[in-house]
Amino acid sequence: MSSKRGTRRSPALTALGLAFVPTAAAATLAAAHTLFTFASSGSSFSGGFAVVAVLHAAGLVRGERAYVFAHEFTHAAAAWLHGAKVFSFVIKADSGHVDLSRMNAFIALAPYWIPLYALLVVGLYRIVSWSVAWPQAQQAFLAAMGAALAFHFCHTARALGSAHQTDLDHLGVALSLSLIALLNALVLLVALKCLFPRAVSLSDSARWVAAVTRGFWGALAGGAADAVRAVTG
Repeated sequence: MSSKRGTRRSPALTALGLAFVPTAAAATLAAAHTLFTFASSGSSFSGGFAVVAVLHAAGLVRGERAYVFAHEFTHAAAAWLHGAKVFSFVIKADSGHVDLSRMNAFIALAPYWIPLYALLVVGLYRIVSWSVAWPQAQQAFLAAMGAALAFHFCHTARALGSAHQTDLDHLGVALSLSLIALLNALVLLVALKCLFPRAVSLSDSARWVAAVTRGFWGALAGGAADAVRAVTG
């Protein structure tokens, strides 16, 4: 999935990406823990999420073309928001590309953390709720949100794990992957907070992530200091 873009690699960007790894990993664990908490509750959201995740893992339903469309459309939409021109928009069965007048980090990474179909589900739910009286609308909405988010996360993980994505070259692989993990964790936590405001605490998750990050760097600094003392002492 490519577009017109410049490639920029820098040791500083790689170092920054590696520095973000502990925070990104902690945020991912916090988001996963929050998600699995709902998985045991039997909610419509967890049901929709689980069905899509299982079907994707089993290879029964992939929706590759739908993902390719969402991926390239998000590139194009991000480019439009930044005033860039879209010269071409090509979608195939398992690949696609957009040709843009310019590229930046937001445009390059947008498809990897913006769940397009989840946003469409929100819009559709608002239209339905304003238009008709449907007693089961909220449960259907929660199931659809779970399914849409699972679709996004499963396909994003598969795309990043199956082949090198040239989108990552703009900031370098290390920084791009760290940002993608961090942003996806934030997206999931915010989505769960919006869907279940009383059951999800963003502040608790933030404090836990901060504590894990501090603990990692503290342990690393302590280990380095011990190593220096062992060598010099």
